[in-house]
Amino acid sequence: MLKAITMTINVYLLVCLSVMKTITCSPPSVDPYIESFAKGLNEIEHIAKEYKLEEQNFDAEKLNSSAGPRDFDFIIIGSGASGAALATRLSEVHDWKILVLEAGFVETPISQVPNMYQYLQTTPYEWGYTTTEQKHSCLGMEGHKCSIKYGKALGGITSVDNMLYTRGNQRDYDKWADLGLKNWCWNDVAHYFKKMEDAYIPELDRKHHAFGGPIHLEHFRHSTGLGKHILEAGHELGIKAVDYNGKDQLGLSLPHATTKAGRRNSVAQSYLGQAIKRPNLEVRLGARVIQILISPHTKEAYGVKFVQDGHILVGKATKEIILAAGPVNTPQLLLLSGIGPKEDLETLKIENLADLKVGSNLKDQLSFLALNFHVNESSKVPEQKEMVEQLLKLGGGPLTSPGIEAVGYLKTEASKESVDYPDIEMVVHKDVLKNAEQFQRANRIKKDMHEVTHPETDYFNIEVNLLHPKSTGSLKLHDHDPFHYPLINPNSLTDHDDHDLETLVAGIHKAIKLSKTEALQKLGLHLSEKKVPGCETEQHDHYWKCAVRHLSTNKGHITGTARMGAEGDKEAVVDEKLRVKGIHKLRVADASVIPVTISGNLVGPSIMIGERAADLLKEDWK
Repeated sequence: MLKAITMTINVYLLVCLSVMKTITCSPPSVDPYIESFAKGLNEIEHIAKEYKLEEQNFDAEKLNSSAGPRDFDFIIIGSGASGAALATRLSEVHDWKILVLEAGFVETPISQVPNMYQYLQTTPYEWGYTTTEQKHSCLGMEGHKCSIKYGKALGGITSVDNMLYTRGNQRDYDKWADLGLKNWCWNDVAHYFKKMEDAYIPELDRKHHAFGGPIHLEHFRHSTGLGKHILEAGHELGIKAVDYNGKDQLGLSLPHATTKAGRRNSVAQSYLGQAIKRPNLEVRLGARVIQILISPHTKEAYGVKFVQDGHILVGKATKEIILAAGPVNTPQLLLLSGIGPKEDLETLKIENLADLKVGSNLKDQLSFLALNFHVNESSKVPEQKEMVEQLLKLGGGPLTSPGIEAVGYLKTEASKESVDYPDIEMVVHKDVLKNAEQFQRANRIKKDMHEVTHPETDYFNIEVNLLHPKSTGSLKLHDHDPFHYPLINPNSLTDHDDHDLETLVAGIHKAIKLSKTEALQKLGLHLSEKKVPGCETEQHDHYWKCAVRHLSTNKGHITGTARMGAEGDKEAVVDEKLRVKGIHKLRVADASVIPVTISGNLVGPSIMIGERAADLLKEDWK
């Protein structure tokens, strides 16, 4: 089905992709493609509505065994943020043969249109993961299960996300060092962030940024102007306008975006786009890894078993295998391969090769979705043809933005930190194109909650995100079948002193305070009076606590499922060189290893881990 859908989209858009890559072409040259491109937008909207995300993509009984590919020096599982960076850097060594196995396919050209990102979240370019049924959160979602955004394409999540770029706070990494990971403090990792960047944002502090790296950074090409009003409002309250990826993160900013000339710039393009031409790098698409092959006698990883085109294949690595499949698929593969809690694996009749806390320290950020503010002005939705013309001819217009107007990293009154360290993130959205129906579908929001999350009048939304949850969840196997999705239980809002809940409510109050400034009141702004169903009788903070439990969703910014730790750390799955403990020639290089949550999303930190892993491997094998 995926191949058929991809072909359908590409019939409309393949030529448009080449046009988008050369935005500078003369305007008449794109005129023949405008109608085709508009059809492509309609096609992806239809697919997003009709496509059913399926848990089991293969019928195991119909698979055929077959000879695998030739031997490689390194096999990398996953082509997302970390895997793409790792493959690119390892393939710089011309004598090494690198194999990358990616379960998804090439991103569709439509994914390069920033405003379409929500539609991609209910297509074959997403895994379609959900949490287990939650008792204290996700109460306004279908089945009390929140969606977990997880890209299934070349480029991983960077091919379907909202393109917001964050490094995290310097203190995040110094906390890693406090755990004994001395080589992962900010001073050790900062240069990797500069190495990846090609930062074309005028107001950045140039001491902390660089040009020439693979990741192009810019502001989104379209804005309603709301972001500037948000910065003015912050100034009234003494909140600084900052470069949140620079020295000081605490404050407000216009968003830093991983776009280039108004289109998505995923790692599939920025890293692999050139590297894939190297003769020593092979990338296999539609290749779903189902097991890491490990000798039970030597405890040495020597190969991987994967499914491609209905055949079970085996790839062998003479040096190492690196898991870069992300914080859900990486722990699942470790568990399926016999690495994880002994008792759990023996229950499933999986031979335990290393008794480690795989999946046991899951942390995921939580996002409150229902803080809406009405404005007096009415916004007109542009005609589709007009928007496509702006995109293809000028690299501008509403299609070049996901609707993010401003970003803030703030410390609330609930914080227990003695230093300036954010505990919430604010993301200000103005939905010019009114993609409400798709937003609700992608987030599994119940129908009776729709008016609360997306009022019919003109409005903007302030998304309040919990950066550092105290609640800890887990990831476990459903059974021993590799095609069954794992059980993802973030266990959100269950910390014993309700600190997570208090922090989100404090963040909501900060956002409301911002809305009452002169800078925003002159827009005729007022808080939506729509009450969350089930919370109507609650008052004051009791109402907001009820609302948070109903209409907060998991961000999918999962960490800790293959946690990195120093020697003697009983919770650790990998050591500070990313080597799986007790298993030779096997490493993990993705967000799974992050031991302390990040003040932001995980794309930048994951790329950093991929870059760092490449250097570690070069040190050991060159």
